[in-house]
Amino acid sequence: MDSDKYKGLYPVQATFAPARAGYLIQAGSRTGFRRAVQEASTRWGGAAEPIFPIPDDANPAPWVNALLELTHIDGLVNVDLAESVAERTANALDLPWVPLKAIDRRGPVYINTHPLSLPSTSIDSLGSRITAAPTSRLWEAVAAGDLPADHLEEAQRQGVNVSTSGSADGVGRAQLRNATWIDQTVAAFGETYASPAPANIPTVVWITANDSLDDSLDFWNVRALRPRGIATMPMFLLPAEDVPYWLGFEAQLASALSRPDEISPDVFLTSSSASSEELASIAGALGLVPATDEETRTSVRFPPPVERRQAPFTYRIMAGVDQYVSFDRRYGVATLLDAHAFTGRSTILQFASPIAFAGGGATKVRLRSTLFDGLPKREAISSSMIPGAVWRGDELEIAVPALAQYRFEMKVPELRDALIALLDTAAESHAPSDKGSIASMFLAREDEAAALLEPDIFEAIRGLTTPRSRRFLDELERITGTSASSEDLSDFARDWASQSKRAYRLPGNVGLPAVKAGVALERLCGLGWAERGFELRCLSCRTPSFVPLASVPQTGAACPACRAAGDYTSANAGPSVFYRLDGLIDRASDQGVFPHLLTIAALQKKEPMSWFLPGVDFTFGGGDRREADIVGLYAGQLTVGEVKTRGAEFTAEQIERDINLAERLGADIYVLSAPDEISEETKSTARARSTDAGIELILLDRTELRP
Repeated sequence: MDSDKYKGLYPVQATFAPARAGYLIQAGSRTGFRRAVQEASTRWGGAAEPIFPIPDDANPAPWVNALLELTHIDGLVNVDLAESVAERTANALDLPWVPLKAIDRRGPVYINTHPLSLPSTSIDSLGSRITAAPTSRLWEAVAAGDLPADHLEEAQRQGVNVSTSGSADGVGRAQLRNATWIDQTVAAFGETYASPAPANIPTVVWITANDSLDDSLDFWNVRALRPRGIATMPMFLLPAEDVPYWLGFEAQLASALSRPDEISPDVFLTSSSASSEELASIAGALGLVPATDEETRTSVRFPPPVERRQAPFTYRIMAGVDQYVSFDRRYGVATLLDAHAFTGRSTILQFASPIAFAGGGATKVRLRSTLFDGLPKREAISSSMIPGAVWRGDELEIAVPALAQYRFEMKVPELRDALIALLDTAAESHAPSDKGSIASMFLAREDEAAALLEPDIFEAIRGLTTPRSRRFLDELERITGTSASSEDLSDFARDWASQSKRAYRLPGNVGLPAVKAGVALERLCGLGWAERGFELRCLSCRTPSFVPLASVPQTGAACPACRAAGDYTSANAGPSVFYRLDGLIDRASDQGVFPHLLTIAALQKKEPMSWFLPGVDFTFGGGDRREADIVGLYAGQLTVGEVKTRGAEFTAEQIERDINLAERLGADIYVLSAPDEISEETKSTARARSTDAGIELILLDRTELRP
């Protein structure tokens, strides 16, 4: 890594949010449900924390998984299940869990802040925030929150205007004013992302008969999913037996229903316990009239219309409103900052909290930046960037105290260093292979390898390559009548090949049409990969020689071998121009390096935020040695590949060895590549084995490499 290299100014988004819990209770347990409500009432984001009733067989209902996909909670809290049932449930839901008594001390959800430490949300002049009384009915605790006595006393000592409601209608009316304690749990809390974008929808009036547990539970979980900030969806829970007798309540409800004229009907009326006839009767008592239009009108207009809905307000009885809360979302409060980024030393992030925390507690800070593009989302990388940090998708998450100011020292690795860090944890040792050492010289040259993707460049190199080691082995096989493909003979062939004279050819002799050959050969010269020259045929020693143009004398022609006079090979218009590869290029081509470079160039063209090592020897425990043709990071995914000069050289045994190596390295992607055709049988074998290993397969052949 370069020392103190300045990379530039990068935007960073810092998002603040609590860790959020899902509560496990026994199916049918009113006491467990109320205890979960009480706990959620003491937590930031508590109104958005779902509650799951679990049967004794630890087999959650199908809707539980659907709800989890929408809420993205951090973990589970066991309220009143047997420990064994909680363990099996957590395993079934693939989430970590803690017992209720440990919720604030350890585990996945303890990073949280008491609502007393959050900025107060506005309430009107009618009074304090309302929480349910200890002896209140279940629906009241759900509608207003249920603050434990010691928490209520602490709030009052701090001068926070909160009190228990002396009556049920006090809870009902507080909902209309957004003046419940449960509203305070979602202060400084809303979506930073939602897809598809939710719309403003009619007010949901949920009726519970006989203090139904089902109604309270369903209302709680639907409310946990309602839009917060991006759109509006008012929700009120009311008792069927009481609400018709609350004096003046219909007028207060009408005030709450006077919303921008962009929705219809005004109210969705729903219940799990009251009949349609009972709902219609309650609607009449509340001054609502049936909607005559069967179509629902919602809106995402901004700004909203100035016109307001007017009485009489309309309603429609609905079996449920799940369809209006079924969108993917991410929660948090975000702030933007700029960071001067460096390699070789820490990048400093210093900024004020976007939330005015008023006391102790903790928060998660998620950092998002293009600085992280291409980095593997692995613990080895996140912890090296900021101690204790973990990846959450493509964001870097850190648990920190709730403060007014923050300062992070962040070490962002280059892709090469990130790759080496992963390989260091996967193998005892690793080093460039012979081919890898040669290929690395080309990758170090800025953008040169990308030229291999240009038309005819790869073919021109192959046409100019001196046929050394392969020709030697073929000749040895002819003489001895046996295979000469052993490792020792291959090494000897390479040593022998390095002593032979480089080939040079006319454009018409490189295997391409003359016009194409001329363009490609000139491009190679422009890259410094080839040179032009004349051929001199000595009249004395009879040795043909290549004379680079820079070495051609002003007058005469002398043999480079014996210095005798000679003649240049000529055409009608004068000496013919021959082309010869640079010595390193020629050797690299003879060793089969360019298919590796071609593969890397193709992958980097598809995904520029990538980095590869072209040929790596690995050593594992017990001295086990393996080789990979390419190893790298492709869009942040650890990638291992096998490259052949000819697709016909792949075998099922080779693919099996490759996939085994990819598994040992913890790779995400396996690449199978050759510049000519790869058979359907080979592709099918690679697909099947990759699928079994849970590794993504990338196939590259003539279609992708030499279109």
